[in-house]
Amino acid sequence: MILTGTLITAALILLGIVLVLVLIQNFLIVVPPNRVLVISGRSRRTEEGDTVGYRVIRGGRAFRIPVLEKVSWMDLTTIPLDLSIENAYSKGGIPLKIHAVANVKINAQEPQLSNAIERFLDVPRENVTNIVRDTLEGNLRGVVATLTPEEINEDRLRFAEALIEEAEHDMNNLGIKLDTLKIQNVSDVGGYLNAIGRRKAAEVLKEARIAEAERNAEATQAEAQALQRSQVAQAISQQAILEEQNKLEVRRTELNAIQLSRQNEAAVQSELAKVRATQNFEQEQAALEAALRQKRAEAQRQARMVEAQQNAEAAEVEAQARQRATIAQTTAQQAILERENQLRVRKAELEAIAAARENEAKVSAERARVVAEQQLEQERVILNQKRLEADVVAPARARREAELLAAQAAAAPIIEEGRAKAEAVRLMAEAFRQAGPEGERAYVLNMLPGIVEQFAAAVQGMQIDKLTVIDSGNGQATKSAVQTLPANIISMVEQVENATGVNLLSFLQNTGKPQGNGASAVQPSGPGSVKPDASFGG
Repeated sequence: MILTGTLITAALILLGIVLVLVLIQNFLIVVPPNRVLVISGRSRRTEEGDTVGYRVIRGGRAFRIPVLEKVSWMDLTTIPLDLSIENAYSKGGIPLKIHAVANVKINAQEPQLSNAIERFLDVPRENVTNIVRDTLEGNLRGVVATLTPEEINEDRLRFAEALIEEAEHDMNNLGIKLDTLKIQNVSDVGGYLNAIGRRKAAEVLKEARIAEAERNAEATQAEAQALQRSQVAQAISQQAILEEQNKLEVRRTELNAIQLSRQNEAAVQSELAKVRATQNFEQEQAALEAALRQKRAEAQRQARMVEAQQNAEAAEVEAQARQRATIAQTTAQQAILERENQLRVRKAELEAIAAARENEAKVSAERARVVAEQQLEQERVILNQKRLEADVVAPARARREAELLAAQAAAAPIIEEGRAKAEAVRLMAEAFRQAGPEGERAYVLNMLPGIVEQFAAAVQGMQIDKLTVIDSGNGQATKSAVQTLPANIISMVEQVENATGVNLLSFLQNTGKPQGNGASAVQPSGPGSVKPDASFGG
């Protein structure tokens, strides 16, 4: 019994926990960041002091009281809108067709969120999209009425800003936030914007014509100046080349003279060194010979003295005297040999000095020749550079300037022709504008032969040899065949009206009637009739 009671108690506790979790799961609501939770059923006071019967939770979680409170959701994600209006009359009465795209969403800020809750709570998203689209299209028409077609087409940023400013009040009242608004396309059925574009293109072509004529004149003048500059530059270059050639010849002559002078000077120095060496050698040789003769004379004198002494002395001294004479003679011979050796050494030294002087002279002459050749080669390189400048660079520069001027001259007629066409179109449009309805009728009547020719060209190659009318027995076949021609003509006129928007029958009926201002109808075949085909053809 105790175990059974314990199990029952545990089961009841577990059941209670499960019930609590189920209740929490059902009554605890988690709000994602892209949605707004609206719990209605109990009154509360707002910060402004108003009493409302709901509370709003943006993100987080909240508990709802069962039975007493109801849960609703509002989606904060973007709503893309495709705005397209037709026959929106702009300033000046020109109907326009405008296509734009916008991105809107429920505004999550107060008081716009309260406005959105009051208007769109539990409303299908498609209905919200339609309401916002209709409101923005109405604002778009209102802004278009305050701007000209040129302002709308040229300054779309200003147009979009004006539209956002116009729609902001209505969007705040609805609780909607306008994230982006972009104008995709602006067009008109009557061709007003195309006419403006053609007029501006005509003005540009006119300016191009004028500029072409001016550029042609400038190109011709510049070409003549370039040719003149080229000829002058070529003449100056030729003169400079001749001057440099003359300078080169003069310099070559000077260098040859310097080289020859240095070679002669080196030869003179070499000969002078040889002569000096020979003189020194002869002088030293003469001095050595004189010293040798003096030594010989001194030796002979001493020998004679010794001999005289020997004769005077006794016989025992004779041997000693001979010995001393022999020694003296040997000493003299040795001195002579030493002097001869010194003479040969000095002669060799002098010959070496003379050879060195001669080599130095040759080296100086070779160095002078090499320096002269280097200077001559440098001047030859400078001359070749100047010849290349005159023969290749200067003519190439002149040809480039001439080709540039020729290209400008070739482009100028095309530009000026376009300007002339534009001016013709402008003059024709001005004439039609001044003529009023009469000019319009004249234009249509002048265009009518061309339209008929185009229709006739479609069946120009068709050849009918025989036309057979088959009667069904009532006798009306021929009558029906005859009545087909007027019906075909009327059908052709209706096709022209559908293609161009011009009612030819009305124009033909009004052509012969007098106008309210007393002017007669314009005749298409008269000498003053306007021929737009010729004008458009340039």
